Amino acid sequence: MKNFLQFLRRAWRYFRGTRRVWRRPPQSDLLIIDRGTASPLDEMFAHHNPHIMDIRGESINMLALLRALPKARLGAVAYLEAYIDFVKPKLVLSRSDNNHTLWQLKRRSDVTYQVALVQNGWRFPGTEDSKSIGGDISHKVDVYFSVGSATPAAFSFKSSEFFVECGSLNLNKVEKQKHLQGHAQDINLISVFRVKTDNVLQGLKSYGGLESALLRRGLPIFICCQSLSEADQQDEENFYESAMPRAEKNFLRRTSKLSSYNRLVDNQIFLNDLSTFGYEGFALGLRVGFIAIQPRFREVARFGKPLEFGEKGPFWTNDPSEEEIGRILDYLLSVSDEQWERDSGWIRDQLMVHDYGNTKIRAYVEGVLTDSLENK
Repeated sequence: MKNFLQFLRRAWRYFRGTRRVWRRPPQSDLLIIDRGTASPLDEMFAHHNPHIMDIRGESINMLALLRALPKARLGAVAYLEAYIDFVKPKLVLSRSDNNHTLWQLKRRSDVTYQVALVQNGWRFPGTEDSKSIGGDISHKVDVYFSVGSATPAAFSFKSSEFFVECGSLNLNKVEKQKHLQGHAQDINLISVFRVKTDNVLQGLKSYGGLESALLRRGLPIFICCQSLSEADQQDEENFYESAMPRAEKNFLRRTSKLSSYNRLVDNQIFLNDLSTFGYEGFALGLRVGFIAIQPRFREVARFGKPLEFGEKGPFWTNDPSEEEIGRILDYLLSVSDEQWERDSGWIRDQLMVHDYGNTKIRAYVEGVLTDSLENK
């Protein structure tokens, strides 16, 4: 009852600015849960006319809410199940993989639909979401499309039988290219700035080592911004101006959600703290240096977590000092293609695979929806 009351309170907060729907959701073989993370799934499977369910307050289906009332003890799960029963899908699909409620949609023994979740962002062990999902034996889905073989350890699952390694859906639209040594190589910093997070917590005073390493080598830096709105972009630029006032900076603003992927070409070098985007570049075979700049994440989210590769390596460090960052910069700028592959290839394939064309998830979805999936 407590869980459902909490859900009702959240729903009530949405009522004032949320559209209330008093008709049944349309039936569809494919139900994609969460409009906020539906892309690119809605585009990939548009030919199946999927129905997309709102769970972030865009709308609330009152008929599903009323049907859920007798199961109040289940909390938000009751609302999701009531909604699903209206839609009658063959497959429930979602990229909101860190929402523990979605991991409970197979709790009923008589359901005929399948549930598949897709990893949407890097997952670290020890976070509340990871512990609540992996630590509950009732949390299970038919398939979890993970970015790499390390993901089960991030959730502390004892069994990985339902995990399928498919990489990043958006990255899988990008084809790997052969690195052409000798071309100009720009140094890119992947921004992890968040508008609503205190600047001190984001490591405002921890960029001195990077700035000094750049100045000593006479290198400018391109900052791959993550903000989309004009106001947020200005706040983000102000943050890095304060963090590295002396360094020559070029801000690469995002013009759309996927515009940063245009930067993933072979004449680029990336420095990454804990952004998923850094691991995506790494999966393409690009040269990426991993530096734990933000103090609060140096233990729980350092390079390679949930796997352990040590405090320092050829292209990673848990120490953001000038000496360490300079070492990594020199390595990335000079290492041969062959040596880079020897140093990074065995690690890369564990962390994130690259399935160009998204062949694995396409085969699964088409198999379920056409009743041709083997070993269902």
